[in-house]
Amino acid sequence: MRDPAAKLELRKDTVVRALRARPAPDHWLFSSVAQAWCKRGDLVPFEFIDETTLSAKRLPFVSQPTEWCDAQFFDAAKLTLSLQDEAVAAGFDMKDASAWNVLFDGCRPVFCDLLSFERLVLRPWWAAGQFSRHFVLPLLLSRRRGLLAHQSFLCWRDGVPEASARAMLGAGRFLTRYWPLMASGASEATVEPKSPREDAYGEDARKNFRKSLNGSLRWMLSGVDPARAASRQTVWRDYVENRDHYSSADLQAKRETVARWLSVTSPSWVLDLGCNSGEFSRLALSQGASVIAADQDHGAIERLYAEALPGLYPLLAQLDDLQGGRGWAGREHAGLAQRLHQQTDLVLMLALIHHLAVGASVPLEEVARFASACSRRWCVVEVLADSDPQIQSLCRQRQRMIEDFGLEQQVRAFECAGFIVRERVALPSGHRALLLLEKSS
Repeated sequence: MRDPAAKLELRKDTVVRALRARPAPDHWLFSSVAQAWCKRGDLVPFEFIDETTLSAKRLPFVSQPTEWCDAQFFDAAKLTLSLQDEAVAAGFDMKDASAWNVLFDGCRPVFCDLLSFERLVLRPWWAAGQFSRHFVLPLLLSRRRGLLAHQSFLCWRDGVPEASARAMLGAGRFLTRYWPLMASGASEATVEPKSPREDAYGEDARKNFRKSLNGSLRWMLSGVDPARAASRQTVWRDYVENRDHYSSADLQAKRETVARWLSVTSPSWVLDLGCNSGEFSRLALSQGASVIAADQDHGAIERLYAEALPGLYPLLAQLDDLQGGRGWAGREHAGLAQRLHQQTDLVLMLALIHHLAVGASVPLEEVARFASACSRRWCVVEVLADSDPQIQSLCRQRQRMIEDFGLEQQVRAFECAGFIVRERVALPSGHRALLLLEKSS
């Protein structure tokens, strides 16, 4: 939307850019480096429809910086710097170093802004400050102050302002390698030159300066590598190893039933809501589905992302508070509910309903309607009887009447949302049941 060089149009399977001017023969779009990036998967593949129209393949699902774990930010930053290094070596320059210009094709970062590069004519890197705000400072605040990188983007669409970073880190910032990024006043790396078209330096001088600058940024980035930090213990990160409210018989029956239903329904796309560390996401992947795995727990999603499983799209999502659209008029970047609408063939809601309906006070009917909105056909739901210790504990904590959350009330909520119960399997303990639901139309 904000690209002054083209008008963007999102179509079903492609993204079309109508250029405002015919590109010159030496434009970077015609360069060997652009083609090399496409071939190895670092840049979205594109082709010219005509002299002023570009078409690129649209990724099947797009997450946003507000939904990335810290490791995703770090990988997106590494890709951005790597492309900038190669661009400069080839005589080009990255105009925008925004996190919004990186998408994830599964667990692989991909640069998507085809018009972000131009001829290298300036010694300073105009986008260096943006790179700092979008990658280095969010990861630094995550490491030093516990404000996760994606949470920074919930506050600031354009990354962490330098003044805010200074205030949050205080005088202690001077004891780190990062204080130049927060210094008041522009540095030589980001100052606007007197002539915006070209400076007095030759190409070799520009390249040498950029090589040094990028090396400094890479050094700063290495200091906030999430892999080098102590692992944060979060509530659901080690859920599979620590759950003691399931008997071994219940777990075995649950795995076998879900695996059988995945085989029967053969979904191409699965949405695993409240995936924890991804036990059932992996099960769906093993049967050939692509999986959007969503959870609010950063540790769980980061652990799952680290596995880099083919076909996996991990994302952080506070399910009882899904974010709406961002950017201009709230339409520039679609909200998660909009991106998930009719996106998957099957929705998994395992051990989740009681957390939403009791823990977060979302009406059962709304939970069921959301599942229906996301699924094209199937839904697998785990429902709890009022004898289950987990729902009893939640009701006591929230001072709710357990009679309002009986197993049959949960089933009726999904039936009212347009689902038909195709199969029902009680787990051996008798406290829980699994439902295979199909949309009636």
